[in-house]
Amino acid sequence: MILHTLKIIWTERKVNIWILIELILVFCIMWFCVDYIYFLAKKYIEPEGFDIEQVYAINLGIKDEGQSVINSDDEEKKAELFENIWTIFDRIKAYPEIENACISSAAVPHSGSWMSREFFIDTVIDYPQKKSVTPEFFDVFGINMEKGKSFSGDNMNEAVVSGDVDNILLKKSVFQIDTINYGDHNSQDYLRLKVTGVANKSKRSQFDAYNTMVYIPLRRDEGDLLYTPSIEISVRVKPGTTKGFEERFSKNMQEQIAVGPYFLSSVQSFRDIRSNYIKWNGWDNNLKSIYSISAFLLINIFLAVVGTFWFRIQSRRSEIGLRIALGASHSRVKRLFMTETLILLFLASIIATVICINVTLVDVLKDIGVPSINREWNPIHISQYFINYGLTFIILAVIAIAAVWYPAKRASKIQPAIALRDE
Repeated sequence: MILHTLKIIWTERKVNIWILIELILVFCIMWFCVDYIYFLAKKYIEPEGFDIEQVYAINLGIKDEGQSVINSDDEEKKAELFENIWTIFDRIKAYPEIENACISSAAVPHSGSWMSREFFIDTVIDYPQKKSVTPEFFDVFGINMEKGKSFSGDNMNEAVVSGDVDNILLKKSVFQIDTINYGDHNSQDYLRLKVTGVANKSKRSQFDAYNTMVYIPLRRDEGDLLYTPSIEISVRVKPGTTKGFEERFSKNMQEQIAVGPYFLSSVQSFRDIRSNYIKWNGWDNNLKSIYSISAFLLINIFLAVVGTFWFRIQSRRSEIGLRIALGASHSRVKRLFMTETLILLFLASIIATVICINVTLVDVLKDIGVPSINREWNPIHISQYFINYGLTFIILAVIAIAAVWYPAKRASKIQPAIALRDE
């Protein structure tokens, strides 16, 4: 039946070439919609590597006189500011509803803050994300140790590493790391850090890739701590205290946190921070765009296929009538049109796949502003091409069969005498 259908397609090639072009275009558009949605769905279900439930950010503000001290060369007054920050931190930790608290710099998840520094072992050099944290950071964000333990914070020459099993930084398993060098490899002015533990791999945010990270102890006089946007105070609250925590904490701790030029600016849950980060990165708008394009595309594909095959079937009434007159069953006539549709789709899919792979390799969509995956951070594997092809073909095949079913059903019920008389 397939060979017979191929002969019919070739005979009707003048009409079928336009249908083929239409299906190629539709397949290409649907391919990239499927690719993007599959990528986001896969990222969504991947473990983030941390837990932000019941975790809040305590944001500080600073008065103008404090800002003047930061901008000055008065080291004595700057030292007072450091003490003010740690006094505030101690008071926050003592709040009855807080289970644990930490201070960090460029370390919290769902944040636009990022710090990368040179780390190396022997001649292998990389620039992973550097996170300066207090030891409580791992408990606050529920980051587990896969090997060893967290640093104590008393020894500044310790570190915790995190990454995939095949660590890009060291070209070997992270479980084999004992020490790591921090600083310029071209000079002797670098630190040799003892690796006390290996943390589970984690992301910057939900839709990001897993990063290679190095956690180091936060110094009490860390320069970034003077700048309020860089002061990351995070707290995990006790179970059952999340409802209304922001309001209660702000009311009860407003005066206690007002130490020196610092004051309590806001309290924000990391659930809200995550939502804002996703919007800031454009994931939210991109998802809406892709969903809208996909829905619009599916509806138009359905209507286009219905219209196209309705017209083709009407133009072939005499052929259908003759087939029925010669003994073809109604089900055979329906199968003929459905097989013809699937063969056209298959031929279009082969051509479209070649186009899509080449478009992906040269990253054209990014250049023209179409929402697409950043392949620099998320390189595509061969298996993804098969997944994209399979899902796209199945979706379009279901739509095509559903669209051609009714015209084919009507065609199979044509009376031979009427069809031949019309001709």
